[in-house]
Amino acid sequence: MAQPHTHHGAFPATRWSMVLALRDGGDEPRGRMALEELCRIYWKPIYSYARYQGLSPADAEDLTQSFFGFALEKDLFTTADAALGKMRNYLLTAFGRHIKHWQRQAATLKRGGGKEILSIEASQAEDALEIDPSDERTPESVYQRMCALRIIEAAVDQLAAEQQAAGKQQQFESLRPRLDPTMAVSGSDAELAAQLGMTHDAVRQAISRLRRRFREIMREMVAGTLSAPTDEAIQEELASLRNALLG
Repeated sequence: MAQPHTHHGAFPATRWSMVLALRDGGDEPRGRMALEELCRIYWKPIYSYARYQGLSPADAEDLTQSFFGFALEKDLFTTADAALGKMRNYLLTAFGRHIKHWQRQAATLKRGGGKEILSIEASQAEDALEIDPSDERTPESVYQRMCALRIIEAAVDQLAAEQQAAGKQQQFESLRPRLDPTMAVSGSDAELAAQLGMTHDAVRQAISRLRRRFREIMREMVAGTLSAPTDEAIQEELASLRNALLG
């Protein structure tokens, strides 16, 4: 039987079925792994949403920590079921409720009052946010865009791990900007071919293969975030993520 991906960035581990297994007490090790991977993937979108709600960086960090603390203690998924649909939408709804609870309990959840649940580099999230007073985007649109970016980042990381295992790490790092929308592309394919000591056609074929594998990984990841991952649902979610990137 094929084993689930377990390396860092292996987003398929966050399938709804595995996360819900932790709630139900079945297959707990894999359920725990799924929840921990979920926290690593989604903390930046959650943190960003808190910041665009007007919270300070310190409060947003504390709120994110406490939210995923609840998730890891099973509270977040006690009422979860297969009808929930999209993981990112469920988390946003749950986080909205958590913010209200946090506001009511602000005195007991003050900074420093809780333990660190996951490693958060708030400065990295702040660099990505670049909050501008004139920014008219809603917290929800910022959250959805960050979710899309995080899934793409995880897909690229998984592809990078595969290429490293195949002994093609140096070649992949040179080709990576052709796949990752967060990276600037410099130079033409012909210039890249000369740099790698490859023919122009060989570079184009390598990029085509990587893009094809990247699309496969993205489909796997998106399927893992849906309660009913039909082909139609996967295509709709991929389109939603593309639209979110424009927000």
